[in-house]
Amino acid sequence: MIVIDDVKEKFGSVSKKYDSQRKYLIPCFDDFYNSCLPLIKSVGNAKSVLDLGAGTGLFSQLVYQHNPHLKFTLADISAPMLSVAKERFEGMDNFDFIELDLSTDSIPGKYDIIISGLAIHHLEDADKQRLYTNIYNALNEGGLFINADQVTGRTMLFDSLYKYEWRETASHSGIDHEALIQAFERIKLDKFAPLETQLKMLEKAGFNEVDCIYKNLSFAVFGGFKDADIETAVI
Repeated sequence: MIVIDDVKEKFGSVSKKYDSQRKYLIPCFDDFYNSCLPLIKSVGNAKSVLDLGAGTGLFSQLVYQHNPHLKFTLADISAPMLSVAKERFEGMDNFDFIELDLSTDSIPGKYDIIISGLAIHHLEDADKQRLYTNIYNALNEGGLFINADQVTGRTMLFDSLYKYEWRETASHSGIDHEALIQAFERIKLDKFAPLETQLKMLEKAGFNEVDCIYKNLSFAVFGGFKDADIETAVI
């Protein structure tokens, strides 16, 4: 719980500035967040979305802009981050908010789509597997899970290159020096896992269709369909 408490504290303290720092710290920001949108569109008759580790609601907002008819539930361990999300969607009746610890809490309700952005990498591998199983169980039949996250390189050499490139790019991005130092401190809490390992975790959880949608160095977007039937997808 010490690491999770640290995550809660550090992200809570940066909640008001979090969104403004994203494009500095995610060099491939647009592709990273937008690559999954066609797949979300493919889920026919989808009505509900759960955003796990939703933070300020940035990922949900991007999905909402293309799918305004959906009902969103944003879940996060940090009350200050959720407070920013509530301000973002103030006055909109298709948004709900819940405090949720991904490492220990069960997922309430059933959903057609579950998304997560830069959150699951805070968990140990055993907790990742447990969460992926919970996500599978919380999806309706034909539902889709999307995880936009950071992963380790397949080998130590590639992993070192990815980490070096990210630090160099972030350092020369123009971000405020204090914000950069805070980002370097937060990344010490991360528990990255290889992409291949996590795809296998999804299959073990029960997902019958699993793939990586997008990858740029350590930034990867991957996920799976639950009991998917190509004939029912919007293609």
